[in-house]
Amino acid sequence: MKFTLLQTVKKFTLSRAKFPEQSSDVQGNAQKSSPARNRKQRGMALIFVLSLVGVIIAVMGEVFFQAQITVKSSIGEQDRMRAEAAALTGAQFALFLISLESQVNDVGDNKNLPTAVAAQLQGIPAMIKSQLGGKNLSELLNGFPIGSQGLEEIKDLSKINISASMDEGLVSALQNIQGYFVLDVSNESAKLNLNLFTFQPASDVAFESLIRIFSMPRESKWLEEKGFPPKRLAANIKDYIDRDKIDSGDAGDEMSQYGDGPGKVPGRPKNAALESLEELRKIPGFNDDEIFNVFSPYFTIWPLAPKDSKLLDINIAKVELLSALVTPPGRDVEDTIVDRIEDKRAESAFVSKPQELDDLIPSQDRMTREIRSRIFNWKSRLYRVNVRGVSGKVERTYQLILEKNANASENTLNDRKPDGTAATAGAPPTAGTPPPAGDGQAPTPGSKIPDSQKAPLRVVYQRFL
Repeated sequence: MKFTLLQTVKKFTLSRAKFPEQSSDVQGNAQKSSPARNRKQRGMALIFVLSLVGVIIAVMGEVFFQAQITVKSSIGEQDRMRAEAAALTGAQFALFLISLESQVNDVGDNKNLPTAVAAQLQGIPAMIKSQLGGKNLSELLNGFPIGSQGLEEIKDLSKINISASMDEGLVSALQNIQGYFVLDVSNESAKLNLNLFTFQPASDVAFESLIRIFSMPRESKWLEEKGFPPKRLAANIKDYIDRDKIDSGDAGDEMSQYGDGPGKVPGRPKNAALESLEELRKIPGFNDDEIFNVFSPYFTIWPLAPKDSKLLDINIAKVELLSALVTPPGRDVEDTIVDRIEDKRAESAFVSKPQELDDLIPSQDRMTREIRSRIFNWKSRLYRVNVRGVSGKVERTYQLILEKNANASENTLNDRKPDGTAATAGAPPTAGTPPPAGDGQAPTPGSKIPDSQKAPLRVVYQRFL
């Protein structure tokens, strides 16, 4: 059946006429529910808006935070580069100071000079040292912050115009430091080189020297209580470094103290040169912190591959070390020898020839004579320089090991940096291209020194710590 639009409308009208009350109720309910529905919709809209605002704030906060990190990272990177530049400038400055000192100390050693002139020149080092209060210039500046006004401050402190002898480039670098550096120069020639055990001609006398150091009355008793008598402790060091497999303390195999059992030390003897003093901790006895802390300040590992045993400078070595080396085991120290050494230093007088060394330490027994003639020297040959560069809150420390060039015309450098690249004498890397930190491995022989770098000192090791 077909319905027209008019018929449909009439039908709807009739139905409303039949049920008027029902139609009124539906209309009333619709009118009543409209405000509630509106309130609900407004609430949902408010939640949506608040959520959207929260998201926007969070995103903006993250963007701002990342921007802050970027700015701080940029500032930190600038400070790092400035600190490294300051440390490298300080390294160059320390190299200059020590080179100057070395040349001054050797001023009277020129064999081409007349004897009378050489004798007069030999008094110059003592005069300068006396003027500086008994210290070398590099030692005088230890711990002293040096910034862009450093040259003037050094002049006021030392009463010496050192800039007159300085390269223009170094002067400019010192005057334009952004930040400052602090020097820590120590003379490694004041210590006994443990790597003498790799130098066969000196191995026996180095062993006896260690025994004497550990055999001083108080030290010997203390080590006995620790369970490491002097000869045993000395043998442990020798066996760890030397190349043979024989125990130097007459205990058979040198592996007898290594392993996993009670009282044993993990690992095995290295049978090669020490590359840092911290390696001593791998040796039975020196794995005890107290033993390590008492004796390690008297030892050095430089040079790593010594080709000469006369490395201990009697003019700067600590008196307690010298007195131990010239005292046979089981005997008390001779006060007369200690008094001679202290009196000579108090007068700013220095041993400068073999006869003076003989007079200072008279021969007592065969081994004392051996130590005196094969270990002692009166010249410093090795220096350790730690330079701490500071910019803002960033600090970077650069380390150099400097060795005196016995022959200024020498054109081979027996050592390299740990990364295997050549260590250029007298010229640490420029700022912005620092060497890698290295893996701590020993330098290897073979690199060349440019002819322009035939300086009194050569850099045998350098790295940022």
